[in-house]
Amino acid sequence: MQETHSIIITARRLFDGLGLAVVEDAAVVIRGDRIHWVGTAADVPEEPTEQRIELGDVTLLPGLIDMHNHLRIIHGQGNLPQQMRDPDVPYVLHALRHLEMNLRAGVTAMKTNGDRAFIDVQMREAIRSGLARGPRLFVAGKGIKSSGCTGGVVATAICDGPDAIRQAVRENVEAGVDFIKIFATGTILGPREEVLRPSYCSEEIQAAAEAAHAANRLIVAHCHGGPAADACIQAGVDILEHGSLLSHDQLEEMAERGTWLCVTLAVWMHPHGDMAERLKRPLAAEIHRRIDEIQAAMAEAIRAGVRIVVGTDAVHGALAFEVQALERLGASRAEALRAATSQAGAALGCLGELGVIRPGAFADLIAVQGNPLTSLHSLNRVIRVMQRGQVRWSVRQDPTAAE
Repeated sequence: MQETHSIIITARRLFDGLGLAVVEDAAVVIRGDRIHWVGTAADVPEEPTEQRIELGDVTLLPGLIDMHNHLRIIHGQGNLPQQMRDPDVPYVLHALRHLEMNLRAGVTAMKTNGDRAFIDVQMREAIRSGLARGPRLFVAGKGIKSSGCTGGVVATAICDGPDAIRQAVRENVEAGVDFIKIFATGTILGPREEVLRPSYCSEEIQAAAEAAHAANRLIVAHCHGGPAADACIQAGVDILEHGSLLSHDQLEEMAERGTWLCVTLAVWMHPHGDMAERLKRPLAAEIHRRIDEIQAAMAEAIRAGVRIVVGTDAVHGALAFEVQALERLGASRAEALRAATSQAGAALGCLGELGVIRPGAFADLIAVQGNPLTSLHSLNRVIRVMQRGQVRWSVRQDPTAAE
């Protein structure tokens, strides 16, 4: 039997995705696609190795996990519905470019929240087989929404009523999706009462949750708040996506039940987000008020102790921005880092395998210049990305790299 290859990686410091401090003068031993040993460079076990990688004055972290993204669409180019209607070849080529953008930003795993014709399922398999490069994918297939939903350009399973929803869940499961995505509310822009108007009633949300869990799949819901959020929490939806206008009581209940919240602020606040151009128009004051409301709700979620993960929602390569936004809203740097590493791994049901540097975990690692527990801007300076024990991307260390 052929022996599994071993690699030793050393770095000035290491954040394992779990702890409150970094390991100084750190070393990681990798065997095959898994981490075998973690500790200090002085204590590395004496064993045969095929390769030793000395990274110097950098920090090793678990590969980042983007918990809300999409393959084709990208903010900053506008007209998202038209992007979703691209012919197949440009659609896939755009997706491949976006996957590369995220990988180079240190994202080694990504949850894609809805696509057309199960292209995401096919792309997941292409990456697994080595035919394509990109983060390992967790895919939703066809997003499920009602015929009256005012949002959800990525949703391609349009159905109403519990029976039709159950059938849509079954179709997704048979296609091999990793989780189910429903749209419980619609657009975030407009009067508050319209934003919080449910797209599905409580019986429909319950039907979707029961069908997903019966098939041993997670279920996530695009939900900004209001009665739909109450229904999602009561039905046992695993992750609320966005949660833009959740109330104090809803956040308290989410914290008590352990419901996950995926925070997505880049679409509102990043220079390449969906709102960047809109903020230059006459209705900018209204959008600024909504941004303030959203930030207040997310800050309240942090204070309430809600379990938080982060996603870029098609602002590709901007996960560092999301992590930094959590700190500005009151999270500690360690809490913000965990949201994109160990917390995300746990939310995906991969606790101990993804988002951590520990024996037995996948060897998905990144190296960044600086110390992220001193400044989260270190995440903007990714110099090496390793996935399944293989280097996927690296650059020559540049101390003058922009923050």
